[in-house]
Amino acid sequence: MKHIIICIFLLFPVVVIADESCHGLWTGQIELDQVTEISSNTLKPVKHPFDMTILLHVDKNNVVRLLRHVTMMQKTEMIDGNETIRRVLITDDSLLPEYEGIVRRDGKLTGIRLGTLAFGFSSYTDTTQNVMQGTMGQSISCNLHMDKNHPTNPFKHLYHPDHKQGKEIYRLIELTFSDANHNNPDDEKFVLTGHYKEDIIGLLKNTISIAGSFNIQLVSDVDTLNDQ
Repeated sequence: MKHIIICIFLLFPVVVIADESCHGLWTGQIELDQVTEISSNTLKPVKHPFDMTILLHVDKNNVVRLLRHVTMMQKTEMIDGNETIRRVLITDDSLLPEYEGIVRRDGKLTGIRLGTLAFGFSSYTDTTQNVMQGTMGQSISCNLHMDKNHPTNPFKHLYHPDHKQGKEIYRLIELTFSDANHNNPDDEKFVLTGHYKEDIIGLLKNTISIAGSFNIQLVSDVDTLNDQ
């Protein structure tokens, strides 16, 4: 994974917009180190922290999207008689054949694919991205809904007669950014950090809350998804 991240940085130079809108693709880790007990609503530290990967995209209108996966590709174009390579970010896999890869493996160009297993979106909407509320660098949030028939619903089991359907599960997610993030936005090592909080409704009778810290870095300044 370390070598993949290094390759991404070489292929997609880190560029932070001067107005701090932070357009582009961000990826990093959430370290969960607090959780509420079944009988209490108070967050308490855990013995062994749990890590989750997160993918965020900020478009040219400053709309933040939580992504499930994205593939970095490229497209060759002729502009004024000159061949130009344009980078693209694809979340719709049906569009991949229209583009070419950016790294060579076994003599063939392939894309760089990033993904996370930590976030599943409703099957009734776009299963690859979810729009978040708020402003990148300040606070962003979203609500995720996992319906009873969602393929990854933990209470649904294909072969168990008592678990033909799962339970309605809701995840209320919020990321609050640290004020110290904006000290050096032009530094190539510039990262965004802050506090992650999530409330999970539906798993148990009481709401389960988890919390921790996050650390993300800009890996592409492409401000559109699926070459729109």
